[in-house]
Amino acid sequence: MEKRQLAHYAMIICLLAHGALVGQTGGRQSFQFLNVAPGCRVSALGGMPLGIFAKDAGSAFLNPALLNADMKGLLHFSSLSYIADIQLGHVSYSHSLDSGALNLQAGVHYAKYGDIPRTDEYGNTFGNFKANETDFYIAASRKLNERISLGVSLNFLFSNLDQYTSQAIGINSGINYHNPEKRFGLSLVFRNAGFQLSKYTQTKESLPFQAQLSFAKKLKHLPLTYHIGIQHLQNWNVRYDDPNLNDDGLLFGETSEDSKFDQELSNFFRHFVFGVELNIGQKENFSLRLGYNHLRNRELSLADYRSFAGLSVGFGLKIYKFKFEYSYASYHLAGGSNQISISTNLSSFFQI
Repeated sequence: MEKRQLAHYAMIICLLAHGALVGQTGGRQSFQFLNVAPGCRVSALGGMPLGIFAKDAGSAFLNPALLNADMKGLLHFSSLSYIADIQLGHVSYSHSLDSGALNLQAGVHYAKYGDIPRTDEYGNTFGNFKANETDFYIAASRKLNERISLGVSLNFLFSNLDQYTSQAIGINSGINYHNPEKRFGLSLVFRNAGFQLSKYTQTKESLPFQAQLSFAKKLKHLPLTYHIGIQHLQNWNVRYDDPNLNDDGLLFGETSEDSKFDQELSNFFRHFVFGVELNIGQKENFSLRLGYNHLRNRELSLADYRSFAGLSVGFGLKIYKFKFEYSYASYHLAGGSNQISISTNLSSFFQI
């Protein structure tokens, strides 16, 4: 059997094996830092895997099927500042073999939570401790034909929360359909399937598994691409209503409740993420981006205050051989996240 056929079968098996790797349903999930956007483009467009090919290492981390030959030699670095002194980052390198039919990526995705006070149940402080989480991963994609690509990544996860530690194995896999004539792409992604190798305590926790569908379309007469993502396909009901936040008060202390239709409609739109990307210039050296995540908006908005929770914006600018990107995602009235990314292609400096 040829090596190419073996690679095809291996990726197909990884796609189908997710049902067995997801682990127990219910309970709490660990390693939530895996859901943080690895780059500014993803963050600015709503924080979900994208559905179309681009020279974007961050989107390939979330959906390895988007690895492509144009990313050969691409070195990518991203840093994200959260509230307080929480820092997250991503570093990756992409390469291609077999004339671009096989594409590879290796990198690290990490989170540092800074100094955290150690206290007892009475509030007495006994110094500080540190917490951090790291994902070392390798990813590969293979073209089945001119339009369909398969991708899979293997993630080695390490977590250190004071004296508690945990290790896990995770798998991301995806399939992408790309139609250059119609200028659109469609991706199905299974993210964060896997299991803990060692537990923090006696309780076994699952990884934050998600099945996601992404669609992207480039307009013919305008340098604009729109993105539509559907998240949490594995779980239809993602609605949570806190009765303490009900602001539909009536006279005499009564409250009105949403109808069944309103509840289902609200739950339906919480699965959607929308984004638009305007690329300016013949070589698309300047980009403007805008995204909206309705689930994030509903989860993080306050009943009595208006906020921009769920909205995200950003831009990208290529100068000489480097691409600089910035994004801001609004999460809450307390603040949002600022992210910067820098990427360059090492093949522009020397032969690879």
